[in-house]
This record gives sequence, C-alpha cells and structure tokens, in this order.
Amino acid sequence: MANYSRWDDVKGRRSAPDAATRSGVEQDLALGQLIYDLRTEAGLSQRELAERMGTTQSVISRLEEGGGARNRIDTLARVATALDRHLVVSFPTKVPARLKDAVQVA
Repeated sequence: MANYSRWDDVKGRRSAPDAATRSGVEQDLALGQLIYDLRTEAGLSQRELAERMGTTQSVISRLEEGGGARNRIDTLARVATALDRHLVVSFPTKVPARLKDAVQVA
C-alpha cells in the first residue's frame, strides 16, 4: 500500500513552476489537444493514426497528452501527412490574434 502522506509532503516541498515552464507545458497540452481534435475530426482511432505514421498507438497517446518531451518538427510533419494536412512553421514579425487549426507558441 502506498504511503500517500509522504507523497503529499514531497509535493508540498516542491516550488511552483516558473512562468516559462508553465507556458511550455500549456503549449504542449494545447498541441496535444489540437492533434486529438484533428484525429477525431478525421474519424481515426489512435491506432489508425499510428499505422499511417508508421509508429505505435502509445506514441500517439503521448502526443495527445502533451508530448512528454518537446514535440519534434519531423514528428509533427508525420502527423500532418497522416491526417492529410500541412505543417507550417513561420517566423512572422506580427502574429494574427487567432490562427485556425493552430497552436501559437510565441
């Protein structure tokens, strides 16, 4: 049986994440949600998307949960291809307030 009171003590001693860390996590979660939304819109299961990408269902699950480590461009390109979408990376001087089917990082 786990000792939850000890775990609560450990969590209580940890400092809150800084703004940059929190922002990174929020962006990862937003990207995961976008991948989930696009996959379900396409009517695909995680397993079906994984097969199209040549990977496993657990990889898709991790992507949709926020990626764990930062998502790599080549992985996102494979997601886009498997969903018959395009991946666009841009460095504009001005960013629109809202981009359709996108996650703003900056």
